[in-house]
Amino acid sequence: MDRPPFSRDRVMNEQEAARLLSFARPLTLTPRTCLWHAGDRPDLLVRVEQGLLRAKVVLADGREYIKEFYWEGDEFIDFHHLLSGEPARYSVEALEPCRLQLFNLGDLRQLSCWPAWYHHLLAVQLRIKEEKELLLLTESPQARYQHFLQRFPELDARVPDHQIAAYLGITPISLSRIRKRLRNIP
Repeated sequence: MDRPPFSRDRVMNEQEAARLLSFARPLTLTPRTCLWHAGDRPDLLVRVEQGLLRAKVVLADGREYIKEFYWEGDEFIDFHHLLSGEPARYSVEALEPCRLQLFNLGDLRQLSCWPAWYHHLLAVQLRIKEEKELLLLTESPQARYQHFLQRFPELDARVPDHQIAAYLGITPISLSRIRKRLRNIP
């Protein structure tokens, strides 16, 4: 689940990069502010300049699951909405003060590099989702947490325990027990 560098560096020339930046709309978010809610239609590509966000799903009974975290250097799109036209199925919320660049997908489609850039974003997203799906299906909760620590060591200190547990598909109590077991391993 490697985080992609700003993909424009690989798919566009300087002129296209300058045109892209002319489409950028800066946005700052305070913690607990949603960029979009489930049910919205986010026709955006988002670039995280600073801060940390989470994509979350809240069930009718109040249980919350974390789909993904996004932080500095990440670019993301609600691919489900983009591909199906259906409303977003999750919300994106700031966990820290965030500085973002927003790009309207209609504007990006005008760039000659858009097909290559879109293909790159889609490939990165597919790789991340395939890896997480296999992890959730085949690994123990402890192995999932160890994987999280190996892949995202900086997030362990930035994300509250209950949200790490929600990302890993375990309870906060299970996460606490796993951490205790890992501390006791020589």
